[in-house]
Amino acid sequence: MFNLALRSVLTLVVLFGILFAVLTAALYTTGAPMWVALVIVLAFAGVQYLISPFIIEWIYKIQWQPPEHADPGIATLIRQVCHEQDLREPKFGVIEDGNPNAFTFGHYPGDARLVITRGILDLCDEEERRAVVAHELGHIVHWDFVVMTVAATIPLVLYYIFRFGLYSDRGRRGKGGGVVVLVAIAAFVAYIVSQYIVMFLSRVREYYADQYSAQVTRNPNALATGLVKIAYGLARTPIEQEDEETGKLRPAAAVAGGAKMLGIFDRDFGGSLALAAASMSTATDGTDPRTVSRAMAWDLFNPWATICELNSTHPLPARRLRALQRQSEQIGQRPAYELPKKASESYWDEFFVDLFMNYLPLLGLLCGIVAAIVLGAGGQVVAGVGAALLGLGMGLLGRTLFAYPKYGFPPRGIADLVSEVKASRIRSIPARIEGRIIGRGIPGLFWSEDLVLQDTSGFITLDYRQPLGMLELLFGLFRAESFVGQRVQVEGWYRRYPRPYLELWKLYAPDGTTQTSHNWAVTFWGSLLLTFIGLLIAAGGLLMAAV
Repeated sequence: MFNLALRSVLTLVVLFGILFAVLTAALYTTGAPMWVALVIVLAFAGVQYLISPFIIEWIYKIQWQPPEHADPGIATLIRQVCHEQDLREPKFGVIEDGNPNAFTFGHYPGDARLVITRGILDLCDEEERRAVVAHELGHIVHWDFVVMTVAATIPLVLYYIFRFGLYSDRGRRGKGGGVVVLVAIAAFVAYIVSQYIVMFLSRVREYYADQYSAQVTRNPNALATGLVKIAYGLARTPIEQEDEETGKLRPAAAVAGGAKMLGIFDRDFGGSLALAAASMSTATDGTDPRTVSRAMAWDLFNPWATICELNSTHPLPARRLRALQRQSEQIGQRPAYELPKKASESYWDEFFVDLFMNYLPLLGLLCGIVAAIVLGAGGQVVAGVGAALLGLGMGLLGRTLFAYPKYGFPPRGIADLVSEVKASRIRSIPARIEGRIIGRGIPGLFWSEDLVLQDTSGFITLDYRQPLGMLELLFGLFRAESFVGQRVQVEGWYRRYPRPYLELWKLYAPDGTTQTSHNWAVTFWGSLLLTFIGLLIAAGGLLMAAV
């Protein structure tokens, strides 16, 4: 607890130091009094602190209930921890969704809310449920949602200073205006740095919440096996029943009324409002340790993993499992899983190819601009514009063909896909999966457009993308819920960054209807059209110059 407090205080000191330095420079150059800085900081922090819990309760469909109604073991654990810590018992809620997840939020520990999804109750055993809830209680005991709210306010204020500096420079001339621009640039740099510091702080506190769970339950392995279920999507399909009212299939343990998928906020929003246990997917009692080991290999050996973690509020699951493994060994408990010690091969060659293909449009554009400069210097301006468009179009086309291979969609199992170490955000694996939709990508969020599919080996998020965000919102509001509980077949591209997910192309429903994501088609034909237009303009410009 002392180490956690010390690290948190030091991190906050660094953040506030960055903020104070930029504020001082900004106020000095604009001539504003110093008290304005304090008002701005307190106002941002105060408003976010006050409204965050109400926003979460508003956007999530949470059923508040006594914990005994969900699981007597959870109720006993909550009472035990609150009695030992002299805390008021948190308000307890359940989101009726098959995706296992949990989070806490509130104004302070005495005003905390603890929420779990139906997936935690259905897919985790009694010890795993207690371990996950103990992790969330650790967030409450450590004041995590308060600390993260304060910490996440600082990047927000720094960004405000950056924008304020740019606007205040309009109409300025001379030396004073230049100084304001420099301050704005410094604020933006500080904003980027502070974002990474806040995410680092969040990752540290996740480790301490894991440690707290292991100490309370005296069973680090329970959290480890639960984390594998939540993080990797390796879960056996529960026994199903047919809902008499809807006719849809549902887990036997689920409450009539369906599932509405919980999903904790992304890091840019949720880091200050809600703190999750793990995120993403799930595993199973009796999962083959070799399958789990292969699933962890991506976190440990793929070069993309480190980049992902730097941009995440949560440590990679395998690294959390490694910390839990050390705790198990300290208390004489055999670790639940043996982490792979070395990679079977190097993945750096695939990484550099992925990196090249990811930035191929930018490289194409730069090559086109160089050609445009050369042609423009020779008086062939039109041909130069065409060359720039041609370079960009060819780069986009090359990346699209690499990222969306269309050599068929062979049938695959989720556990098999999660074992693919070379997959990344840009390098995909075409796959066809059959299973049941158990909820939405963000549990309880009524406009969440992503879905979650479960087959006999696990479950995975279906990333629903359309060229226009409005189309995704409309699907989430009016169409997504109709698929929950349905047995479907889906085709798409498996990716991992860092969570395993399937970018959806087609979803085939039992009634014969097909839901298609047009993102691939628009990207492909758009880049092809841009290439063709660039080629025409470049050729036309060269012909005009020749004439």
